[in-house]
Amino acid sequence: MHTDSRTGQLLHDDHHRTIDLLNAFEAYLERTTEDDIPHLDADGRALLATLGKELGQDLERHFILEEQCLFPPIAAAGAYEMTVDLSTDHEALRPLVRRVARQCALALREGFDEESWPVFRHFGQQLIDGLVLHIQKEETALLGAVDAVLTPAQDVALARAYSDGPGSD
Repeated sequence: MHTDSRTGQLLHDDHHRTIDLLNAFEAYLERTTEDDIPHLDADGRALLATLGKELGQDLERHFILEEQCLFPPIAAAGAYEMTVDLSTDHEALRPLVRRVARQCALALREGFDEESWPVFRHFGQQLIDGLVLHIQKEETALLGAVDAVLTPAQDVALARAYSDGPGSD
């Protein structure tokens, strides 16, 4: 999706980083069957640590930016249904995000066993499916709306605050 706003570009960049991470996560889940319990090697540990960080703070920060700073003006401009749909996605994804983040932390401490691996695979795949669909919605609808509703001054201020805020790299 092409976006003219700095804020839209930051969201787009978040989406691409998240999709790349979800692709790596899905490849990790598919390397073994449900019955084959993987040994956490260095690559697996790095992936789970990155996934835990993304789910633990970065994704929530992204959701909050949208809900508090973008959805209200977009809804006021006439796209109320879209903002409700995206907000509903956020609320449905949050418990799943928290669950998978906790499972990542537990696996990093204890590894996987015959009980934890099938649960991790199940909820991991649910998260991948739900988050990919949500990102597709945002790429096709939200980014254009961001460009349309933010004034240049609002865009610069919001992009700066988001880039400089907690959790930013």
